[in-house]
Amino acid sequence: MATATIQVAEVGGFVGRARCFEIDPPYETHSYVTICVTPALGGVVRPKADIFPATETGACAERSLMARAGSFVLHEEADTEQKLDDSYAWALMLLGGYAIQPQDA
Repeated sequence: MATATIQVAEVGGFVGRARCFEIDPPYETHSYVTICVTPALGGVVRPKADIFPATETGACAERSLMARAGSFVLHEEADTEQKLDDSYAWALMLLGGYAIQPQDA
């Protein structure tokens, strides 16, 4: 079963709310991904969740911030903690069927 565990709950330096996950099996050659949930910007850009290959600190593992498989546009703002958590979970599922494991597991 593909699993994800929270590595860094709040990663700084991104436009939206970012969280880093350790994933097993790795995506391409990366054992970590950061998911950034960005709010709508200026009424032109819809809210979205983008996945980036990451290091264990949550920093992008590559020079490019090109979003990867699993990234998607949200239908509405992730304006509650539950919607934010759901966005992370959905992106991981789209990336490769990853299920988030509880912290104490």
